[in-house]
Amino acid sequence: MKTLNSVIASTFLLFIGCTDYKAKVESDTKWSGSFGGRTVDGSGNSTIDLDDDGIQCCTVQKETSSGRLKVTIIDDSFLGSDGDSKETTAKYGVVTACSE
Repeated sequence: MKTLNSVIASTFLLFIGCTDYKAKVESDTKWSGSFGGRTVDGSGNSTIDLDDDGIQCCTVQKETSSGRLKVTIIDDSFLGSDGDSKETTAKYGVVTACSE
């Protein structure tokens, strides 16, 4: 019974410790950004996987003078939640959002 309890506790702690970061981009225009060391070009809404270790940041810029751009970092793990969220409507505006 002790072993079973140890296995259950270890499994629970493993789930709590795992992260699954994603960047959720909401936009009505074209954008380009750096996500965990890689560049992604897009338009409209998109969800991009990020590295799962440490603090994760992304910087995204609108490629137009009009429109809206919002970036939210999401921890999609077992006990995860939405992290930093930044938004801009500025001409060719830039936002940077981080996991912590």
